[in-house]
Amino acid sequence: MKFLNEIRGVRPLSGYRLRAVFHDGYIGEVDLWPLFSNPIGPLTEPFADPGFFQKAFVDPDSHVAAWLNGYDICSDVLRYYCEQRRVTSREEMNAYFTQETPAPVLHDKPQP
Repeated sequence: MKFLNEIRGVRPLSGYRLRAVFHDGYIGEVDLWPLFSNPIGPLTEPFADPGFFQKAFVDPDSHVAAWLNGYDICSDVLRYYCEQRRVTSREEMNAYFTQETPAPVLHDKPQP
């Protein structure tokens, strides 16, 4: 699912792996180390401590994976990473999310 994902649960695994359960029942795992391997700034610096990563939770209002310092990962992006089984480049991710999605066709008459 490309958009409107909601995370129902997260479980940090070993290292920087995260298991996420989404509202439609999809369960994915991904190693998020590439996001934290070169910490720059106050939002990513705490992740130098693997123990900080282990404190992931689901924000009850926005349904995203979050940490106590305010860092979060959009549920649609996390779903994409889980489906790809890796953190992708920004270019790959942008290409995926900017692709045209066919609009549903509504039929006002029964189809033969």
